[in-house]
Amino acid sequence: MNGDELSLEEVAKKYPDFPRIIIRKIDTALRGVTFTERALERAKEEDALYDASGDLGKKTSRPVLGGALFRDGTVVLGLEDLYLQFPEKFIRRGSPYTLDVVDGRVWLLDGDKPVEEVFFVPVPAYFGKKTRRGTPMLKMATPRFPCCLFIRIYNYCHFWEEKDPCRYCSFVKQDEGVYTPESLADLRETVDEALKEEGRWTVLFLSGGSDPRGNSAYENTANEYVKALKTLQKSFGTEKVYARIVANAFPRDQLLRLKEAGAVTYEPHIEVWDEKLFEWICPGKAKYFGRQYWIDSALSAVEIFGRGNVCTQFVGGVELAEPNGFKTMDEGLKSTLEGVEFFARHGVASSFFILWVVGGSIFYAQKQNPAPLEYHVRLAMGIRDIQRRYKLSMDFNNYRCSSGRPDVDLARLDFNKMW
Repeated sequence: MNGDELSLEEVAKKYPDFPRIIIRKIDTALRGVTFTERALERAKEEDALYDASGDLGKKTSRPVLGGALFRDGTVVLGLEDLYLQFPEKFIRRGSPYTLDVVDGRVWLLDGDKPVEEVFFVPVPAYFGKKTRRGTPMLKMATPRFPCCLFIRIYNYCHFWEEKDPCRYCSFVKQDEGVYTPESLADLRETVDEALKEEGRWTVLFLSGGSDPRGNSAYENTANEYVKALKTLQKSFGTEKVYARIVANAFPRDQLLRLKEAGAVTYEPHIEVWDEKLFEWICPGKAKYFGRQYWIDSALSAVEIFGRGNVCTQFVGGVELAEPNGFKTMDEGLKSTLEGVEFFARHGVASSFFILWVVGGSIFYAQKQNPAPLEYHVRLAMGIRDIQRRYKLSMDFNNYRCSSGRPDVDLARLDFNKMW
């Protein structure tokens, strides 16, 4: 931590109305969390640790944690090396926390001081199972613990192929991942099996990479979302698929296809508001088809899915990245909150994801640093205040599955005030 940077205690004292547990959650994301052997053994005893190496075709152990929760039911961030969807290298901001067993209970330790009790969540019952075709179910749907079932729709990103990825992104390119009738059958079988564990899943989350090609912008990607949604309609036995749909900025014709296939929400993520920073940080998005196109897609989606059912995302801290980012926290906050206000006026909600500087990304190679703790606290309050003013609720963006989104954690305190 820099000499002029506020500690957690100083931030909590400066912003007394901001829940300390959410400040702690932000801090775990920034600093990371390590396990002691005692904590790992406890996770195994509670059926909260699973070795996914066999499912993934790996020769070395690949541990997956069934979830570690704070007392309010939200996720302990900073444990990404134990999650399937994240690589293993991070640039952190400060020394990591530790999970350990103290007096028979699992605690988050800051140095040698227990600061928050933590609770493990058992891994899902479908782990280790295969479809009739022999496909490991874990390859078709992976959890974002503790209660979010994540389906990667398009395991491919054209921006990487053209060497124009978003600078913070560590997307691991595999094949183009186009759904076939066989893989759609695998998907349905996996979801049906996961749903047998009643009460486990509160959020279904669909997301993937980008392919701008097609007769209509991003048509190739839209095709895969439509296939998956129609399959999920069969699993749920309903016309509507209540899921978070995080996708490319689709034009109106593709948005109508999504709705017809059952989508009820839609999230095209702008990532950063400032026009010049957008071009630098998201060169692929700038190339296909420019910042205004991404904005227009979100606004158009409100006419189709309704006010409050469309959300965009900002990556908190990218606007401070060197050398082109803003030089002060005040400048960065002013820019991002200007974007949040713009979208709110048009019925589009906003959230932000804490920038993780992850191995494989351009930012990691450049040794960029995440923004300070205070910055994220101020950003979360700013977004919450704007959403409150415009009475925009994001109940589909469930706070228990809001990994890395402290503004969503904060907004749930206002739920009853939104109507």
